[in-house]
Amino acid sequence: MKDELYRQLLNDGKRYLQTRYDLLRLELLEKLSRIIALLLMVFTSMILLLAAFFYFSFALMEWLGSFVGRIPAVCIIGGFFVLLLLAGFIFRKQLFLNPMIRLLSDILFREPQPSETPNTPEPEADNEKQ
Repeated sequence: MKDELYRQLLNDGKRYLQTRYDLLRLELLEKLSRIIALLLMVFTSMILLLAAFFYFSFALMEWLGSFVGRIPAVCIIGGFFVLLLLAGFIFRKQLFLNPMIRLLSDILFREPQPSETPNTPEPEADNEKQ
């Protein structure tokens, strides 16, 4: 009788550990997929933003070139981009690091909301029958 109870306890423990391991793998998969999706979105947004800057800077150069000449217009736009780069470097923590850290920590350490967990029925306890 005791031997059977010990075997049942060992099987239940193995099943519990396997379930916890599967749950950990699923949570890791969910978090990694969110991080990869975020990185892809940022990469795509940066490419599109770079293309927009490229075209708008040429349009601005042509427009300014009609007032001050082509060479001064290129210098003005270049100076603007250097100032923009300098401002991005000075405020890099507030503009880039803090939001990215906040986003990643939200993905990695967020507890699932009750609406996100599937409604699974509780398993019946085998001990009630004994």
